[in-house]
Amino acid sequence: MISYSVYKVLHLIGMFMVLLSLGGWIVLGAVGQGNNVRWKKLAAMTNGIGLVLLFITGFGLIARLKIPWPWPGWIISMVIIWVVFACLMAVSKRRPEAAGYLWWGSLVLAGVAAYLGNIKPF
Repeated sequence: MISYSVYKVLHLIGMFMVLLSLGGWIVLGAVGQGNNVRWKKLAAMTNGIGLVLLFITGFGLIARLKIPWPWPGWIISMVIIWVVFACLMAVSKRRPEAAGYLWWGSLVLAGVAAYLGNIKPF
């Protein structure tokens, strides 16, 4: 069995991967390098792997904490944040002019997720 600490570290690595890839994708679009296939492919792969890692380890953490169904509101909020992060890559591709909003929005969203995961307010 995988320990709680290992799940948590892998979960953080997944979040770092998602933020790194979104940042790269947003910058590529903002500086007009949106057609740079090599870097776009790397960013997209990093994003996908990070999202899958977040998904799997998130449910592993729920199992380790022995949280029964129905889940508390903070877990449902985290799943919604995960879906938003999954959509941000497509939004940044279609709206490169919104790079600043996406940049700061993803940072705020990650902060909210960190708060919910650590404090578990509701």
